[in-house]
Amino acid sequence: GINAEYGVLLDATGQELDKLAQSVCRLLEGRHKPVYSQIMDMGDHVVVTNTRNMIIPDKKVLWWYSGYAQGHRHVYAKDFHTFRPTECLRLQVEFKLPQKYALKERLARLHLFPSENHPYAANVSKVMEGQDNVYKSLEDYTSEERDNFVTAPDCRIRKPTPLYDWNDLD
Repeated sequence: GINAEYGVLLDATGQELDKLAQSVCRLLEGRHKPVYSQIMDMGDHVVVTNTRNMIIPDKKVLWWYSGYAQGHRHVYAKDFHTFRPTECLRLQVEFKLPQKYALKERLARLHLFPSENHPYAANVSKVMEGQDNVYKSLEDYTSEERDNFVTAPDCRIRKPTPLYDWNDLD
């Protein structure tokens, strides 16, 4: 039926952390369904693969609190992502979800994997395409694409226009 839970597969390769977390939250809450209601938990199971290959901003800071005195932890996301590639996305999704209603139930439906391999292949019913703005490095473009790329004029190299033409004053 329309309220059934589905398994959705997302590939995190080349996607930015914040935008990927926002789309995962939308699927976990069920906002993509036409019968969405805030008081009902009707989100889907979300399987995210290749979290090791997602793009992390340089200055992004992640934090969490253990519950104990002086239990605040702050770390740069770029450094944290190198040794715990799935935890970075999980923390970001946890901060973006509403904190009061069904947070634990929604996070239990989130399944993160650093590589392509995952045990939920039989349960996945939808494969979501990635974002339109997947970042590519300069080496990924062909030389023909680089030559045809439109460059904006540089406004800093503008010659100052004189107020008066000094030759016409005679």
